[in-house]
Amino acid sequence: MSRAQASEQQGTTRGLVLGGGGVAGIAWETGLLSGLIAAGVDLGAADAVVGTSAGSVVAINLRASAIDAAYDEHFVDVAGMVEPMGSRDLSRTIEVIGEGVVSTAGEIPTRQRIGEFALEEYDPEVDDAASVERIGQLLPIRDWPEKDLRITAVDAGTGRFTVFDKDSGADLVRASAASCAVPGVFPPVTIDGRPYMDGGMRSGTNADVVAEHERILVIACGPEAPASGMGPTLSTVVQQLRGRAEVLVIQADAESTAAFGENSLLLSTRKVSAEAGRRQAERVADEVRAFWG
Repeated sequence: MSRAQASEQQGTTRGLVLGGGGVAGIAWETGLLSGLIAAGVDLGAADAVVGTSAGSVVAINLRASAIDAAYDEHFVDVAGMVEPMGSRDLSRTIEVIGEGVVSTAGEIPTRQRIGEFALEEYDPEVDDAASVERIGQLLPIRDWPEKDLRITAVDAGTGRFTVFDKDSGADLVRASAASCAVPGVFPPVTIDGRPYMDGGMRSGTNADVVAEHERILVIACGPEAPASGMGPTLSTVVQQLRGRAEVLVIQADAESTAAFGENSLLLSTRKVSAEAGRRQAERVADEVRAFWG
């Protein structure tokens, strides 16, 4: 009997966590998942998939069985494409998020402060249309899949952490666009009258969203700080989860991180990051296959 069959008979449930990481993160995760699937790791069989920011785009493609097609898209010539972030300066965004990491004001007040920055010069009537269209072009489906898919975001007005799913009433494309709305780079996205920003403003992975599962695979584009005023960090969550679940974290290695460059939001990172993800999949496939079943 294979481990997968034994897992099914024993009723072991599996959760997959896909973290944030910008344009490069989408590419790397897509390459990684494509490689793992090619190596026989059935990630589509996850009982629940949670995506944060870039991870939400990859999660939707996985649930739509479109990872290979999404991977191929990363080799399209970007010469005629418009940079998603335009000519925006990231320095203020980096400063505000950095202040959030070291904040001692409490998670909600800290995220509210970041939300205030995200909402500066924000016009809900016009500002989110481009973001929704941009994310929509990356998605193969427009309706929520039947299989459990969860997308994280943060209410920019209240600082409240939100998880959207098929029962939330939120539009799928808007949910993903909201999860990808990096403060100061992309405007918050309106859902049910509320402005939402990047789910990474709580955690880069939000791995605790699938805490009810017994085997959890976390895909992270980079290390998280050991502590953060914005929300739970990956190391803390993993420590808590390991008291009741098997957890494996696959993080972008040195080669993959180098492919991301200094700005993971640039289109120039797409091809090299996707290739790096595919190569890393070859290096970790045996470990992930043994863990996942």
